[in-house]
Amino acid sequence: MRLGALPGAHDSVVCLTYDGDRPLLVRHRDRGWEFPGGHSEPGETVEDTARREAREEAGATLGEVGVVGHYVLASGHVTVVTHARVTGLEPLSGDFETVGVRSFDVLPADRELSWADGVYAHLLRELGLPGAPAAQPPTALE
Repeated sequence: MRLGALPGAHDSVVCLTYDGDRPLLVRHRDRGWEFPGGHSEPGETVEDTARREAREEAGATLGEVGVVGHYVLASGHVTVVTHARVTGLEPLSGDFETVGVRSFDVLPADRELSWADGVYAHLLRELGLPGAPAAQPPTALE
């Protein structure tokens, strides 16, 4: 994860959306809870993609969108990470892959998230954003 850096090119955008000081996540019908995001369409800026995905997946209108970094998967897929406060919510249209929207005091357990790799908690901790679960101490190997 490269915090504070915008790559030369990217494939997708994820937006760490907040309702006040609470992370706002969407429930993907097949995967679980996640922050809104998805593939960028031709000609879209990072901000355009974050706003479109938040609107489509969460019914959310966003305030100021800030770029906080990016990461590159082993496949070479580049995702830009953004952050924004939600300024309005509309009911879900049912036209997209999400079936729920909810604000959380603390992120759901990994087993309830789309990606059980701890990336969301890591991002929130590294960026000093609220909602990350307490870090677990490493377990001793026997």
